[in-house]
Amino acid sequence: MAKETLADGDIPYKSSTDIQVAGMLSYYILSGGHHPFGDESYKVESNIYEGLYTLGHVQDVVAKDLIEWMIDKEPKNRPQVEECLSHPFFWSSTKRVQYLIRIGNKDEAKKYRTADQELLCSLDKWAPDGSFKQWQTKFSSELVNKMDTKNKAYPDNTLGLRRFIRNLDDHHAVEAAQVDVLALFPDLFGCVFKFAKTKGWNSETPLKEMFQRKDISSTKLTIRPDADLGVPVQESQPGT
Repeated sequence: MAKETLADGDIPYKSSTDIQVAGMLSYYILSGGHHPFGDESYKVESNIYEGLYTLGHVQDVVAKDLIEWMIDKEPKNRPQVEECLSHPFFWSSTKRVQYLIRIGNKDEAKKYRTADQELLCSLDKWAPDGSFKQWQTKFSSELVNKMDTKNKAYPDNTLGLRRFIRNLDDHHAVEAAQVDVLALFPDLFGCVFKFAKTKGWNSETPLKEMFQRKDISSTKLTIRPDADLGVPVQESQPGT
């Protein structure tokens, strides 16, 4: 039960109530049977009401970002259904790589050789081990030499890696198509996404457009007249 339901069982229905419950269920599934508000049943309801949760049984930072948003104790702070479905947790690998490339086009990323130390520390704190040092060893030496014609043009940090990925895609499309960036660096997307979120970049062009799903923006929930139980069904608007 959502916090507001626990506080007052007679409250009018709100979709934000279902969002918090869906967030709890999502964590239960992804964690293999744990509750975000605790595994001791006698404490769960009080923790829900107080907003005391832990997401330690899920390691995916992108999944945790979505769940944390969904289970927020304040209904007004929870996402809408469309926002949940547009969250990067549901993005394809192709879209995640495209996001990394766009991040590499940010002005701050373009200054990767002379980046502010505060920016580097802020970025690296989201990496599992504090940084992506020695990332060049993940690529073939031939590719690194082809990209790094100025010798050590790309520093051994997360910012250097992001710019390398961007330049690889922009200048060497054939080689880029043969490299599975997400397989080489499984934690990179989550690290960059969380960093960009704290900087407010995800709400700015050209990144903010990636958080909108056109396939769900023109749909609505309706009730079939013949549905005895009032089960919501999705109905497309004309022209979709």
